[in-house]
Amino acid sequence: MQPRILVALVLVCAAFFAGSPAAAQEADDPFESARFRFGPIRFTPAIKLTNFGTDSNVFNEADNPKSDNTAAFGPEVALWMRPAGTRLSGKFGGQYLYFQEYDNQRSWNTANEVRWEVPLARLTPFIAGTYVNSSDRQGYEIDARARRHDDSYTLGSSLRLGGKTSLVGSFTRANAVYEDDTVTDQLLATALNRRESLTEVQLRYEMTPLTTFVVATDLGRDRFVNTNVRDADSVRVMPGFELKPSALISGRVFAGYRRFKPVTDNLPEYNGAVAAVDTAYIRGATRFQARVERDIEYSFQALRPYYALTDIAVTVTQRMLTSWEIVGRGGHQILAYRQLSASGAALDDSKPDRGYVLGAGVGYRLGESLRLGVDTNYYTRRSEIEGRRDYEGLRVFGSIIYGTQQ
Repeated sequence: MQPRILVALVLVCAAFFAGSPAAAQEADDPFESARFRFGPIRFTPAIKLTNFGTDSNVFNEADNPKSDNTAAFGPEVALWMRPAGTRLSGKFGGQYLYFQEYDNQRSWNTANEVRWEVPLARLTPFIAGTYVNSSDRQGYEIDARARRHDDSYTLGSSLRLGGKTSLVGSFTRANAVYEDDTVTDQLLATALNRRESLTEVQLRYEMTPLTTFVVATDLGRDRFVNTNVRDADSVRVMPGFELKPSALISGRVFAGYRRFKPVTDNLPEYNGAVAAVDTAYIRGATRFQARVERDIEYSFQALRPYYALTDIAVTVTQRMLTSWEIVGRGGHQILAYRQLSASGAALDDSKPDRGYVLGAGVGYRLGESLRLGVDTNYYTRRSEIEGRRDYEGLRVFGSIIYGTQQ
């Protein structure tokens, strides 16, 4: 999809979403709607058993694919506190990945985040942090389940300029670190271990109680530990809309422009469209979900250090009777690589890697917090650069999810 067509599509969707009427009042404060209370703590726990079934291509191999029985299980909890009039929230979760035959793929993963806000008259300073320790696959390019540690902290504040207008400024420092205890991880660690800095300013205007118009501008600086070929600075401007969960159409719709400038002269710049869309629309017993992501991602390949990723996915869920539902999904990914050159000019990227997913499933809901499901998904990737990167696979999984609102 051409960048101009992508931006036009996103902006049309944004205009439609901004004008959609609300179906309900604003959702309750999560502190008040939490499922359990323990003293000053409000919390909502969840337990998820997913990917319980068969994977026909565990390693995403082009030749002689290996199949195995797999499962993923883990708890999760979201919690809220109001100490001394401030707002403290967090989300903590763990997941165990199980493989029956290939036990070297088994792992324990964890993802955690916390945020503390101090509301004042017009000013609300905040601090936030995240920590992820996972060997799950990262993105669409890396097929290995390599152990990675991600951590970040954010300092910032919002300033109320008027009744509906506010300004939010923040600074984020993040680290992405692959372990280097195996051959694959050593390659990833050498290429991708880095420190990222992001300075962001948002101008926010509440158009309606459920719709906020946002203009986000950020300055990024990425510096790699073992090589400087991927070092880059960037500027991104992303106007768009945030729509609250209780709106008829909910989620976010952003489209804008990014200037991505590598430090080395041998790597071409990217100047073009970026987008971040994640929306849901309910019409009667049917729920439509759409996701569009367009941005820059780093590659571990030596001669192709980064690529422009376009990721489009659509999911349709049809309620049947009271508790049953049928799900259909489709997705398409385009990885357009930028290659090192002697002059720094952009080389031909007309033959990108392409990925596809098609799936269907059936679910059964017991109340608002328990869902049983069975899903079948077909995945494939085709690469014009390297035939050995081609793969396809069929994954048939069951799932049991308790705790999150269904």
